[in-house]
Amino acid sequence: MAIALLFFTSCKKEENKPSVAENYTNGILVLNEGLFQHNNSSLSWLDLSTNEVTTDLFLSINNRPIGDTGNDMLLYGSKLYIAVTGSSTIEVLDRNSLKSIKQIPFNYNNQSQEPRKLVVHNGKVFVSSFDGYVTAIDTSSLQITKRIKVGRNPEGMCISNNSLYVANSGGLDFGNSDTTVFEIDLSSLNIIDTFVVGDNPGDMIADDYNNVYLVKRGNNGSNPSELVRINTTNKSVVNLGIPVTTIAKRGGLLYLSHFNYNTNSSTVSIFDCSSQTLINPNFISNQDLTTLYGVIPYKSDQLICIDAMSFTNSGYLRFFNSSGQLTNSFNVGLNPNSIIHYE
Repeated sequence: MAIALLFFTSCKKEENKPSVAENYTNGILVLNEGLFQHNNSSLSWLDLSTNEVTTDLFLSINNRPIGDTGNDMLLYGSKLYIAVTGSSTIEVLDRNSLKSIKQIPFNYNNQSQEPRKLVVHNGKVFVSSFDGYVTAIDTSSLQITKRIKVGRNPEGMCISNNSLYVANSGGLDFGNSDTTVFEIDLSSLNIIDTFVVGDNPGDMIADDYNNVYLVKRGNNGSNPSELVRINTTNKSVVNLGIPVTTIAKRGGLLYLSHFNYNTNSSTVSIFDCSSQTLINPNFISNQDLTTLYGVIPYKSDQLICIDAMSFTNSGYLRFFNSSGQLTNSFNVGLNPNSIIHYE
C-alpha cells in the first residue's frame, strides 16, 4: 500500500460490534463516501485472516456517523485523518482503536470550506478545500497553523522534493473550470510557480524522476479526461493524451484507472515512468468491473480496484493478480473511495 487471495469467495458481515480497544491488524480499512447530502459516510473493515467484512465501523465505535461525503483518508503516525466534504470537518481518529480524537471544523469565517484531499509532510497534514485554500494542520497539536490561498476549488495534491503541488479544479463552476496547478514551497509555504495544465485538473501523483502527473478531467465529452505531466526540473507541461480518471503508483509504474462515462466502460492501464511509455493499455478490462472508481497497488504483485457499482448500489473491492485476473471480491459499502492496508 503476504496473503495470496486465490479463491473467489463472497464475504460475510461481522455482526458483533468491535471493541474500541481493539488493535486493527492484517486487514483493510475502507472509507465509503455514501451519497451526497445523506449523511451516510461510513468505515468498513475487511479482515484478511477471515475474509469477513465489518460495516458501519465508525458508527459502532463512536456512536455517531462520520458525516456527509467522506472524501479522503490518510494514516500518519498514530492518527488517522478523514476529510468529510459535505460536513466540512476533518475527523481525527486513533490509529489503533479508530476512536475519534478530535473533530476539526472547517468553517472559516462561518463559510463551509468543504475539505477534499489530504497529504502529509514533516509533521503537517495539508488539506485542500473547495473554498480556494490549502490548510496546514500540525499533527501534534491538531491545530490549524496556516491557510494558503490558491486557485478555485483545489482538489488533488502531491509532494515532489520540497514542493507541494495543488490542482485547482474550478470544478464547482461547470463550463468555466480552472486550468492551473500551483507549486508551494514547503519551507516558506508560499506559492512559487504556476502551471497551466488544461481544464478541471484533479488527481495528482509524483514519480521518482522529478515528474508530477495529474488528471486533466476536461468535461467528459469533447474535452476528454487525460494524463498530463509536469517536469519539475525544466517546468515543462505535456499532455500525454492517455485516458485516465485516477492515478496510483508502485515503484516506477503508474496504474491508470479510466471510467468512460459515455460508454460506461472501465479499464486499467500501466505507464512506465522511466521510459515514459504506456506498456499495457488494457491490463484490466471492463468485463470484471461495473463502475471503476480507483485502483490501489496491493502487496508486491496485486491490485485492488474500487467498484462503485453505478454509484447507487453497495460497492466492492475487487482483487486482481499480476496477470490482471480477478481473484476475489468483497462488498464493503456505498461508494467506497479510499483504503488503508493495516499490516
